[in-house]
Amino acid sequence: MYYGSNTRKINRQKRGGDLSGPIYTILMIVFVIVAAIMLYNYFQSRTSVLTTQAQISIVNPQLAGNVYSITVENIGTTPITLTSINIYPQDSQTPIVSQPLNTSLNPGQSTSIVGTSSTQFITGNKYIVVIEGGQTGNGQTVAAESIAISQ
Repeated sequence: MYYGSNTRKINRQKRGGDLSGPIYTILMIVFVIVAAIMLYNYFQSRTSVLTTQAQISIVNPQLAGNVYSITVENIGTTPITLTSINIYPQDSQTPIVSQPLNTSLNPGQSTSIVGTSSTQFITGNKYIVVIEGGQTGNGQTVAAESIAISQ
């Protein structure tokens, strides 16, 4: 037989100690787990930076005669200290009310600010209410709302 005599048999022996396949698989699984943990920590740190914000909202501004009553709410995620309230007539740079404040609000808390103006609020005119507040070490946060007095 020509075929049988001219072909060499290559004797392949199975090595019992070949671990490169399972080691490779385990290393890939460990790499994926470490990468997932790193991504999770990165996004957690980014969202904590984004969610720690100081925000205030003017909830219920009321102007009548020369009396004003304004409710301010802390809608942010950190405590804030209200520092001032200013009320401007529309298209004016000069406030008709300028009152310093020192009121601390925790997240979710609200407070009412009541006071009087030296001038009367005129029915039909628009006024801009500006509340300034500060978060410790982070500068000023401002909320402004335009309000028209109606009959």
